Amino acid sequence: MSNAKSFAERAATEPTDLHRNFAAWLKEQTGVDVDLKTVQLACSMRMDFQKSEDNQDHLAERKQAAQEKKAKAAADKKARLEKQLAALQAELAKETATSTPAVKPAPAAKKTTPSKAADKPATAPAKAAETPATAKPRAARTRKTAAPKAAAPTA
Repeated sequence: MSNAKSFAERAATEPTDLHRNFAAWLKEQTGVDVDLKTVQLACSMRMDFQKSEDNQDHLAERKQAAQEKKAKAAADKKARLEKQLAALQAELAKETATSTPAVKPAPAAKKTTPSKAADKPATAPAKAAETPATAKPRAARTRKTAAPKAAAPTA
């Protein structure tokens, strides 16, 4: 149905109740008095238009343009961030060069305070070593249930 004759034949048909109802609904919703024949053509030929080579070419062009725009935006962002990084690195290098004295003083000796660890003998075994290596693994605990009550004998 993609040739001109079938389009012309379809355009020559009378609008259906669906087309009439749709046109009336459009007027109610938008306030625009739409042409009934235009509504019929739009409804009946929309899918043919969507499949058409012209529309497919247009969609491909739009997709290509969107991809190019996205790639350009990503490249611009990368360049902007690299420029910011270079400026920050230059600023850091400048601060480091001006704040670092020519001769570094020797590091001050740390004052050691006696601690509890220093009072213990150096050969104290670790906690993990205190447990015997042959310890049996603990058996899994099971839930004990009450034994069923026996029915009392009736006499």
